[in-house]
Amino acid sequence: MNLSRGNQIAIFNLLIVGIIGSLMRFYFVHSIPGFNFQFVLHGHSHLAFLGWVFMALYVLLSYAYLPPDKLKSGKYPLLFMILQGANLGMLATFPWTGYALWSIIFSTIHALCTIYFAWNFIRAVQSNLPQTHQLSFQFVKWALILMTVSNLAPFALGPISAIHGKNDLYHLTIYFYLHFQYNGWFTFALLGLILWLLERRGVTTETKEVKWGFKLKLATIFPAYILSTLWTEPGFEWNFLAGIVAWGQIIGLGYLLLFVLRHLGALISSDSFLKKILLWCGILALSLQHVLMFLSAFPSLGKMAFARPIVIAYLHLVLIGFVSIWLFFLFLKMKYTQESISSKTGIFLFLGAFWGTELMLVFPLMASQSNLVLFILALIQVLGILCVLFNTQKIKSHEKAIAQ
Repeated sequence: MNLSRGNQIAIFNLLIVGIIGSLMRFYFVHSIPGFNFQFVLHGHSHLAFLGWVFMALYVLLSYAYLPPDKLKSGKYPLLFMILQGANLGMLATFPWTGYALWSIIFSTIHALCTIYFAWNFIRAVQSNLPQTHQLSFQFVKWALILMTVSNLAPFALGPISAIHGKNDLYHLTIYFYLHFQYNGWFTFALLGLILWLLERRGVTTETKEVKWGFKLKLATIFPAYILSTLWTEPGFEWNFLAGIVAWGQIIGLGYLLLFVLRHLGALISSDSFLKKILLWCGILALSLQHVLMFLSAFPSLGKMAFARPIVIAYLHLVLIGFVSIWLFFLFLKMKYTQESISSKTGIFLFLGAFWGTELMLVFPLMASQSNLVLFILALIQVLGILCVLFNTQKIKSHEKAIAQ
């Protein structure tokens, strides 16, 4: 048992996420007997966060920071398989039962295993970390800490739901989870991996820009949760504070992106057009997300920001436009996925369908046929993912995996 097929498992999970998403789009075109949209949505979102993004980051971080012997046997490959078992358990239960006994059991197993992974991974890496990777690992370490913080929310949902029902506190708890997942765990981990790639190429990351960027992002990540609570209309002073915090997030990201852009040659100068497009698309989506966070602090715009189509577009901007696109970039960069005509075609189909979906959600073009168009775009994304999966091979060697 080893992690050599972890990349294939992660993208297979993404394929299932895409298929479920297509079914959800088809539901608005034609009724599906026995289809509980809310239950299926739970399965879709859990597999997207935990089956795709978490598992992909698990593989990338493990190959980046752990020694080869820990990847071939022992706790990390075993833990990966337990986590995948929990993912399949959630996939088999959430669409049929929603939050019920077995789905809660599987999600609890996954949450406990992720906390165990975070604790052990940080200890294992810190005990034998080269000086050249100290700063990138600061991002990774805090990514794992923020992931652990986010896991407090699922444990709180049960008691809150039982005592208060699905009131404002219930929804605030869900937003707590989402915030610390995508603004914390996902963003910090991916920024850390980009810095790790630069460190591998001899670029010194111990600079004022990177340190200030890290400090600002970390200092504002906890109060930035306020931005996810503004739909409760807490008052102007909270909107004002949220705007200041969002501005801090923008400045922190600006420092980090300026550093990356200055060393772009070391990162992608010899890379293909596809990898360059993926890196730039991720930068664009991440930058746009931070601007939207700031704009949501304005009361008049904040009300629009929590409309359902806008929320979906925003989540997809982060999870697809930034996170998934940079995961594809890293998989190609580390040669977990082979760059071929079919994989290039698949990724461009995926990108085109994503941006088309964003436009349809934000600007209701072709309103009378929008549900059908969204369904077709979802199918195109599935086709794109399938092309990527066919070109994703078993990781043959630890050194080869991290050499690029």
